[in-house]
Amino acid sequence: MLKRCVCCGKPFEPRPQAPSQAYCPLPNCQRARKRQWQQAKLQTDPDYRINQRAAQQAWSQRNQDYWRSYRNARPEREHHHRKQQRARDAGRNGNLAKMDVRSLPSGLYRITRRPDFPRGASDSCIVEITLVCTTCPCKMDVSREDLIDTQTGRP
Repeated sequence: MLKRCVCCGKPFEPRPQAPSQAYCPLPNCQRARKRQWQQAKLQTDPDYRINQRAAQQAWSQRNQDYWRSYRNARPEREHHHRKQQRARDAGRNGNLAKMDVRSLPSGLYRITRRPDFPRGASDSCIVEITLVCTTCPCKMDVSREDLIDTQTGRP
């Protein structure tokens, strides 16, 4: 009895030992089957997820110079990789903040430019974020004058 492969759509004869076989034996289809299984396993099995993370960390410790060596052996790929990264960054709509920023509690903050860090050629600058109030119910009523940096005279 022929079945259609869920990956490539071509008909194939399933093995008698696996009558519910859904992927044909082609290497690309088998890779897709394994990838689908691993993704499902990572979602549903916390032990598998922990073991995978530990294996990745162990490999990374054993091969600390892997990516440096990889890039040095393929200098012609640098332009291609930078182009791909720019496309990924553009897809984020300029939201490049690190994930740990979410750990800030909600509240009223003072943002002060740090003059001790030189301003580069770009429009960016180094700022200091200081929590002013977390529990004040009237945080929206704070006047603008209360938020002016007394050292520089600027907000």
